[in-house]
Amino acid sequence: TFKDVTEQQEIDLERMRVNADLQQEVISRRQAEQALREQAELLDLTQDSVLVRALNDDTIRYWNRGSEELYGWSKKEALGRVVHDLLQTEFPVPLAEIKDEVLRRGRWEGELVHRRRDASKIVVASRWALQRLPQPPGEVVLQINNDITERKKAEAALLEARAEAERANRAKTEFLSRMSHELR
Repeated sequence: TFKDVTEQQEIDLERMRVNADLQQEVISRRQAEQALREQAELLDLTQDSVLVRALNDDTIRYWNRGSEELYGWSKKEALGRVVHDLLQTEFPVPLAEIKDEVLRRGRWEGELVHRRRDASKIVVASRWALQRLPQPPGEVVLQINNDITERKKAEAALLEARAEAERANRAKTEFLSRMSHELR
């Protein structure tokens, strides 16, 4: 007796092709995941605060070591929280205006006041960059914050010293004017 196994062989060949394709897909995904891990490790090396948040609801999607060191919250504590609630952000203009600019230009730069975990206030130079993703959450913002609190204090001290010098100069001029008048 003979049995036609042609159909079974075609099925086996197709199964082997599908299996090979799946194995290649697994390898590709592992390589992509490894590349993402390496990129995340690079972002963790920076001393600046780097965070990624969804633009629609402002929830934190990524929080690097620089953010942990600057603000005092661990990655685990920060992920999923609303960034502006966590940091009690004080904006120079309404947040809606900043978001409009980010959507229009794809970026924003400015100074923000944040609170650390210990409730101390800091001033940060903040740079935002927009990325549009095809899957949810849609638009995300890469936000890089650099602590400029000491610089702002030094600038304020310099302005105060300049104002004091101007007051002293005015007093000196007034004194010399009076003395000149008295001597005449």
